[in-house]
Amino acid sequence: MYDQYKPRHPLAWGIIAGIALFSAVAIGAMQGWLPVGDNLIGPKACAECAVVESIKTIEIPAAALAAEPAATETPAVAETPAIAETPAVPPEDAAAPEQVAAVAYSYETTVRFEDGTTGVFSQVDPPTWQAGDKVRVVDGEILVQG
Repeated sequence: MYDQYKPRHPLAWGIIAGIALFSAVAIGAMQGWLPVGDNLIGPKACAECAVVESIKTIEIPAAALAAEPAATETPAVAETPAIAETPAVPPEDAAAPEQVAAVAYSYETTVRFEDGTTGVFSQVDPPTWQAGDKVRVVDGEILVQG
């Protein structure tokens, strides 16, 4: 009686295979091995994420500031550049007292966005980032990603 082998019904094999497949997919989704929800087509590109390519320091002479301050501002800079006073070196044969020349600095930062485009942003304050840093650009302001 026990010597006879009776195979399972094909419907039973189908049910067993379906349960195994469903379990494997559920475990894979919970472990993060399978994309779930919005990740079905891959991660979305960040429209405001970028990498700093270069930082350029622009020296603005005092004569340019006094003559026409509006011409030295770029549209991205809303305030006037900070002025640092540095002593000018008088000629050796002149007996005049030491004169002070005002120099202003502006900083141009070039960034490359994730979509491949570049942007140039001007500011008056010295930047807190370096070339190669990952940043975000929000409303024309560069923010360092931490």
